[in-house]
Amino acid sequence: MAWHRSAVRFYRALLFAYPAEFRREYGVEMARLFAERLRAERPFSLWAEILTDVALSAPREHLEILEADLRHSLRLFAEAPGFTCTALLALALGIGAATTVFSLINAVVLRALPYGDADRLVYFWSPLPRYPDLPKELSPDFSDVLDWQKMSRSFTAITALKQQIQTLAGGGEPVRIGVAAVLGNFFETLQAAPEMGRAISPDDDHPGRARVAVIGDALWKSWFHQDPQVLGKTVQLDRQNYRIVGVMPPGFAFPHSTDYPYAVASLKRTDIWIPAAITPQQLRERLFASDAAIGRLRPGVTLQQAQAEMSAIAKRLDPLNVPEMRGMQSLLTPFIETAAGPVRPLMRLLAGAVFLVLLIACGNVANLLMARAVDRVHEMGVRTAMGAPRARLVRQLLTESLLLAATGGALGAVLAFTLLKALVRLNPGDIPRFDEIAIDGRVLLFAVAISLATGIVFGILPALAASRVNVNQLLRQGARSIAGGWPAARHALIVTDVALAVVLLAGAGLLIRSYLAVDHEDEGFARSTLTMRLEMETMERDQGAMADLCRRVEERVAALPGVVAAGLTSALPLDFRESVSTFKVDGYPNRAGQTVDIRNVGGEFFRAMQIRLLGGRYLTDADAAAGERSVVVSESFARLYFAGRSALGGRVERGDPGAPWSTIVGVVADVRHTSPEKPPKPTLYEASWLATYLAVRTAVPPDGMIAPIRHVAQESDPTVALADIHTMRERSDSAESRRRFQTVLLAAFAGIAVFLALVGVYGLLAYSVRQRTAEIGVRMALGAGPRALVAMVVRQGLALAGAGLALGMLASAALARWFAGMLYGVRAFDDVTFLTVPVFLLAAAAIACFVPARRAAGIDPMQAFRGQ
Repeated sequence: MAWHRSAVRFYRALLFAYPAEFRREYGVEMARLFAERLRAERPFSLWAEILTDVALSAPREHLEILEADLRHSLRLFAEAPGFTCTALLALALGIGAATTVFSLINAVVLRALPYGDADRLVYFWSPLPRYPDLPKELSPDFSDVLDWQKMSRSFTAITALKQQIQTLAGGGEPVRIGVAAVLGNFFETLQAAPEMGRAISPDDDHPGRARVAVIGDALWKSWFHQDPQVLGKTVQLDRQNYRIVGVMPPGFAFPHSTDYPYAVASLKRTDIWIPAAITPQQLRERLFASDAAIGRLRPGVTLQQAQAEMSAIAKRLDPLNVPEMRGMQSLLTPFIETAAGPVRPLMRLLAGAVFLVLLIACGNVANLLMARAVDRVHEMGVRTAMGAPRARLVRQLLTESLLLAATGGALGAVLAFTLLKALVRLNPGDIPRFDEIAIDGRVLLFAVAISLATGIVFGILPALAASRVNVNQLLRQGARSIAGGWPAARHALIVTDVALAVVLLAGAGLLIRSYLAVDHEDEGFARSTLTMRLEMETMERDQGAMADLCRRVEERVAALPGVVAAGLTSALPLDFRESVSTFKVDGYPNRAGQTVDIRNVGGEFFRAMQIRLLGGRYLTDADAAAGERSVVVSESFARLYFAGRSALGGRVERGDPGAPWSTIVGVVADVRHTSPEKPPKPTLYEASWLATYLAVRTAVPPDGMIAPIRHVAQESDPTVALADIHTMRERSDSAESRRRFQTVLLAAFAGIAVFLALVGVYGLLAYSVRQRTAEIGVRMALGAGPRALVAMVVRQGLALAGAGLALGMLASAALARWFAGMLYGVRAFDDVTFLTVPVFLLAAAAIACFVPARRAAGIDPMQAFRGQ
């Protein structure tokens, strides 16, 4: 009957759940028995029994074969410890490096943020096109944000915050911590819920209301020792009491210094959030700028639609701005992309580099497996002659490859733990969420997946090659003759490995050259100068009182033994801050919206920083007392605005039209204020004691002066604290940390790649010498000397390395244009790099070839003939 034939066909299809060997031995009999039972038994009971049996016995049969294959693989690996250790080393290096980089990418790019639906969040910026020198990412005023809340229809919520550094007291030694003054809907906008208690609400955000605070998990653990009764307790911030109403969960410390442009650089994280409580006067003046404004898009609203609406709103609100702020526009940027966007090129670079390392490791192990297959051709032939199908041989060989990969992956995961510790020490400080790097479940899953993938990648080609054995040919020609039919594939793998290593080596060379170029730039100051920030409570202290306190501290520090010069400034070089002002130069065709960098300086700042005087004189204390009527300009300022004439005696009007004119009394060398990789900007230095950064040039080691400086600072006022204490060398190193980070990692990957490629060359030549033992014996019997044999083997290895080198150099040249954006002071086709790489690689390859060559020269002809 038709249904009977269909049932039998379906049962035969079920038998494919069993291994092929099982089907060949028992399949026909099982199908016959099933057909007989189908005629005699009830179908429902029979199918229930059959399906249960297949579900239980098929996996058991596979496991039994797998167990046998694993035992056989372990025995083979134990018999070849050199091969096994070499393969595992290559895999551990490749998988360990890949896992380490993935953990970085996971923390920075992939891991979910502690906010609800972060893809719907955007930043608001208020660019001023009338000042073309200003960045586009200017933070809006709080008054604008409150107006947007009322007028916008594209957002479910809009909020803003202001970062501060305040003194926390009341529970131990006072400390300076990061504080964010936020609007009442801040946590609602981010959809971030406290771990304990409640968040700040709009009802809290009114002047005169009881002061409340939400604290971070880190502060709760360090300051309150994880007190479960912390809610309702009081903390003191700058002598103001705040009642704790909530504790945020671990991982929430927004904003960090890397969350958006122009954040307060010293605010590494936020520990306390308090209501902004904007006063009516601040709203009327429209001069209370936030540090960041954030909005949550309504479902279905695109960024482009929201941008169009906000541009229209900006035009409607523009007449309310003070005259110098007219023409303000609106710019929206994605929340995630704003933080992660600048580091995506670095992540792509590292991902690409580690992918090449992994390919080299796979190629290396594949080559080892193919070379080792020479010794197994006889085994494969015997098994084929005994009836083993090719699929069974491929399965056995793939099992060996996957076992190698799994073991190498486990070693790589262990190596990744060690590499992560080294990676954390290289933290450049400007990569978002870098401190959250960890080996979590996703990273371990990645390590497992990449281990399986590499096992298949490097195992499939050797498995297919080794299992393709013709028994008749084997009996006629011998194992080694058949094995000799595979050298083309092995040579191609070696050439590819070398080419990939050359690409990484050339890239690392270009980055190293760029880093050296940055490090040797003249930054315009002495790196030995000790610097720090004076922190003081600002409550009930006007600008005059603050300036007087800064002056007293500077004078006491300057009088300390061991201090050569001391001075104050409103911003140190390389602090990535910009303080700009509109200005006019007498006798120059000034343009509208013309701006210049401004620095307040007091005391002997220029001498403390050793900024060279090119003409005129430095500013003095008398200039500060005279009310900013004398200024010093930078070399680039004088060159730009006083071309063909002397800047000394020239006049500058800074600020609003009609402001007093200042006279230029000195010209100093350019200083790189924002970045060592950006050209110096024209800068105007004004004499003022309203400056909180202290620069000290010492005649003794700087570390020994920190305690005396702290002592005299607190003698001047007990509320003064020293923070951000570093020498300018340390600040320079920090400014170069991103470039150093990518350079060190790429150089490390290039080193691993070259090592693996050379191991591959060595392994291939060693096996080649072993295969050609008889041939070498004949050559020696015919009069070939050791030198000729060494030259023959070295020539073979260098030919492969040379071919890989040529391909690698061509690939490097093709990638140079893409790489150019990451370079500084070095051309993409840098002569030094593209000459050094070939020389280095050929020299290293020659060394790798020499050991197998010496072994070939040491072969005894008689033993070679007997071994044949």
